[in-house]
Amino acid sequence: MGRATERKRASAGILVLLALTLACGATPRPEAATVDLLLDGGPRSGHYHGTSHLDSCFRGLVGSGSWGVQFTDWTGPRGGLRSLHLIVPALPDGRSRQFYLGLVLGDFFTGTVHEIETRAGVPERRGEGEVEVVEPNAEGTAAIRVTGLTADSVPVRSTITCRSVRTVSVP
Repeated sequence: MGRATERKRASAGILVLLALTLACGATPRPEAATVDLLLDGGPRSGHYHGTSHLDSCFRGLVGSGSWGVQFTDWTGPRGGLRSLHLIVPALPDGRSRQFYLGLVLGDFFTGTVHEIETRAGVPERRGEGEVEVVEPNAEGTAAIRVTGLTADSVPVRSTITCRSVRTVSVP
C-alpha cells in the first residue's frame, strides 16, 4: 500500500472515529472505558484517572488489526485528563511500536498537550514507545497499554480499559 493511500486511510479512520464517538454519545453506558495515566515529568507530572460513559474503543479503525481510542472526560477534575486519542495501524502479536498518542490535560484549548507519533509514513516522527493490546475477554473487556516518551521528553504509562469495543470497517 502506498503512502498516499495509508494517509487517506488514516484520515478516514480519524473521521470515522469522531463520527462513531458522537453517534455513540446518545447511548451512554456505565464506564464504557477508563484510563489510568502516569506522567513522570513535565509541567503536569502525576497520576490521572478518567472515566467515559461513551463508546471509546474501536477495532478495525484504519484497517485490519488496527485499534483506535477516542477518550474524553469532561466530568473529572478541571486540571485532569480531558482527552486521550490513540491510533494503532496494526498489531502483530498484540504489540506495536507504530502508533499515535495525543493527550490533553486541563482546558481543551489552553491545557497541556503531549504527543507520541511513531507511525510509518508520517512527515515527522515525535517521541517513542510501544502499545500492547489484550484482546477482549469473555465479558468483552479489552486492555490497551501504552508506554513511551512524548515528543517533549515526558515518560508516559497508560492503561486503557475498554468495557465496550466496537468493530468498524473503513472502506
